[in-house]
Amino acid sequence: MSEGVVPGPRVRASEPVDDASHTGPTGDDAVDEALTALVGIEQQPLRAHVAVFDAVHGALQDRLADAEA
Repeated sequence: MSEGVVPGPRVRASEPVDDASHTGPTGDDAVDEALTALVGIEQQPLRAHVAVFDAVHGALQDRLADAEA
């Protein structure tokens, strides 16, 4: 395993997975908007997930930078 890489939890396909649609609003409009991109992602082709995750990650980083400023 690479240095600095922390493995995530293992989830079996038969176990339910929480997503943004189950967590409810965060109270931060920018975060809520970013998380809406995750709703229904399991219906998209796996290749499309990378772009969606990248966009959500970027939006959340931008919001965090705004909050720290």
